[in-house]
Amino acid sequence: MGKHLIAGVAALILMGGPGFAIAQTYPPAPPPAPGAAPPADTGSTTSTTTGPYGSYQTSTTKHGVDMYGNPVTERDTYKAGIAGSTQTHTMTQTDPWTGAKTTHTTTTNTQQ
Repeated sequence: MGKHLIAGVAALILMGGPGFAIAQTYPPAPPPAPGAAPPADTGSTTSTTTGPYGSYQTSTTKHGVDMYGNPVTERDTYKAGIAGSTQTHTMTQTDPWTGAKTTHTTTTNTQQ
């Protein structure tokens, strides 16, 4: 008799467990804070320099913030000359707590 009682209680718990989970309701997620804005571009600068034999260099620097509000600087540089071309993309992020800067650079060279 005791075994049947324990088996019945176990069956009730197992059947009721998923039912209770389905019946639970959760409040909706809160709306975003009024001051929270998406990452913004705070300015950019483009410059072009020409050199001998038709070579030139163009660079664009953009200043902005990432999704956490940390300052970010991105610089794209393109150099072309008689020997080929080079494209460089550099991104620098500043840690607001320590002031340390982290820089990631990608360079692509093309020979002519």
